[in-house]
Amino acid sequence: MKRIVFSLLLLSSVPAVFAQKAAKWDKDKITKLYFTDKKYAEAKEYLDQVLANPKEQDNKDALTWKAAVEAQLATDSATKAGNPDGLKTANDILTQLQQNTDTAQFNKLMREDAGINAVSGIYANSFNTGKDQFQKSDWENAYNSFKTSAHWSNYIIKNGFSQNPDKNAIDTFPVLYAGYAAHNAAGTDSAGAGYKNPAMEDSAMAIFTQLADRQIHIPEMAAMYQYIIQYYQIKKDNANVNKYMTLAKQYYPDKSDLWSALETQEMLSGNGVDDIIRNYKDKQAAGSLTEEQYVQIGQSLAGAEKSLKDTAKLSEVNSNAIDAYEKAFALNPNNGLYAYNIAVLNYGEFNRLDDQYYANRGEGAALKAKRDAIEKQENPLADTSIYWFDKAYTILSAKTSREQQETVCGNNSIKSLASLYQWKMSKAQGHDPQAFSKYEALYNKYAGMFDSLK
Repeated sequence: MKRIVFSLLLLSSVPAVFAQKAAKWDKDKITKLYFTDKKYAEAKEYLDQVLANPKEQDNKDALTWKAAVEAQLATDSATKAGNPDGLKTANDILTQLQQNTDTAQFNKLMREDAGINAVSGIYANSFNTGKDQFQKSDWENAYNSFKTSAHWSNYIIKNGFSQNPDKNAIDTFPVLYAGYAAHNAAGTDSAGAGYKNPAMEDSAMAIFTQLADRQIHIPEMAAMYQYIIQYYQIKKDNANVNKYMTLAKQYYPDKSDLWSALETQEMLSGNGVDDIIRNYKDKQAAGSLTEEQYVQIGQSLAGAEKSLKDTAKLSEVNSNAIDAYEKAFALNPNNGLYAYNIAVLNYGEFNRLDDQYYANRGEGAALKAKRDAIEKQENPLADTSIYWFDKAYTILSAKTSREQQETVCGNNSIKSLASLYQWKMSKAQGHDPQAFSKYEALYNKYAGMFDSLK
């Protein structure tokens, strides 16, 4: 038989044990003290005397009773103050017994006498202790308490000590909150791109994915699915991101704003604009983006273009930013700011071409050919910019109550329209009188409207 060494454990909980006279094991005596007389302190004293006897240190019946008595004293309101370590002692005893006893024999010990009382006491009180620690943000201790509770809960269910006929069931709350405590203990780094304690987060994910893969989704678990998704986003594991995002959307449709924000975060993550564009195109192909997501993509790309020097890359980024804003506008055609942003992005591309045009000034057929080619690209951009600035002004000027930003953008639209019609007027001058007159009238119209929106 494998020997179980409990001497140090018992010494820590009963300092005076070796000063006491060793006692022989008498099961009838402990049964009477515990069940009939309810003299738990006396029962503890007797058990300490028994376990002080070298011949009884491996007595599994006595050890089981010891765990039951310690748990009882630690949970009884009249005695728990004097037994602060009772639950830990009880848990340590049962854990060592379970590790050193085959399942059938351990179950027999738990079914007989007070064994299951000890298990139930440890399970319930570890959970309550965990809740107190959790509320105090004592994350690691809360995790250990919930983990202990979950361990014995699993034992109770798996071995038929509960009323649940499903022996593969999970007692959700101690398991779930062990995961939450581990997640909180892990923490995130200052950039939000990793964890201060990755091992603790891995522990949290082992718990969370176990619950999610069993399709458990009570109302209290929405945050759990959020943490799973964010974990795999940091890992750049797109397959699992998509797997758990699908489940989250299915189980918690009322949290659509949260799932949308996480998807947007995923699209904007990466090492640069190439990642953003790739993620955007993937999501766009799936046809699942929201108005807000289109706007955030447009904003992100429009902001990124300011730091780009490569002309081709700049045009690609600009084109995708325009595409995102156009799709947002299609979903909300009454938003003049979307139209304004589309106009500004097109106008920016136009101005870059115009800078190239003037950089190629001079005499000679080669330079003229370059200018002609550039002007050919400018014309459609000028027309597109005019279309969207006009649409932005029309929408914003029709509003009876405008935000300051809307007023500013409306007035800027007027100035940009005047500038663009002046450009078109200059291009028609001297060779197309009819077009010149048309554009001159439009220029004068908008030039006379500067700052008309108040």
